Amino acid sequence: MRTLFKNPLRWLFIVAALSLIVVIGCKEDNPASPEPENPQELITKVTLTLTPAGGGTAVTVTFNDPDGDGGNAPTIGTLTLKAGTTYNGTIELLDETKSPADTVTAEVEEESDVHQFFYTPEGGIVGRVTVVITDKDANNLPVGLKYTATVTAGAAANGTLNVVLSHYDASPKNGTTPSDESDIDIDFPVNITN
Repeated sequence: MRTLFKNPLRWLFIVAALSLIVVIGCKEDNPASPEPENPQELITKVTLTLTPAGGGTAVTVTFNDPDGDGGNAPTIGTLTLKAGTTYNGTIELLDETKSPADTVTAEVEEESDVHQFFYTPEGGIVGRVTVVITDKDANNLPVGLKYTATVTAGAAANGTLNVVLSHYDASPKNGTTPSDESDIDIDFPVNITN
C-alpha cells in the first residue's frame, strides 16, 4: 500500500496547495485604506452670480480650471461690486472633464448635510463686505449655495473673497467650523467701486 510519505514530491504538492487555499481564504475583505464613503467632487468651473437686491444687472465672476488640479494654472475673474449695495448671490459648480459637463451644484445640494460653503472677505474689503448664507440643510445648518453679500457705503477698495466648499466625512458638520478637507478653496479678487 502506497502512502503520501513515500513520495515526498507529492507531499510537498499537497502542502503547497493547502497553503494556497488557506491564503486565499484568509484574504482581507476590508483593505487598509478603503475608498471614502463620500468622495470629494471634481470641480473645474465655479461661477458666482450676484444680483442687486433692488434690481439691476447681475455681476458674475468665474474660476476656470479645465484640466483640474495640476497642469495649467486656472483663470480667475475679478468680482466688481458697488458700494452701498446688497446682492442676492448664487454659486454654480461644474465638472467640465465630463461630456456633457456634470453639474456638481446638484450633487452638493443633494448631499448638503456633508457640505458647507464659507465666504471670507480678506484684505481691503474686510468690514466692507458681509456675506450671509441663506439656504439650510435638513438639520437647519447653513449650506451656502445661496447667500446675500452686503457692501457698505464708502470709498473704493480692493481685496479678495475666499470661497471654500468644506466636505465633511471625518467629522460631523456643525455649521460654524470648516472641515479638514475641501472641494474648492478659491480667492476671487474683489474691487469695490462707488
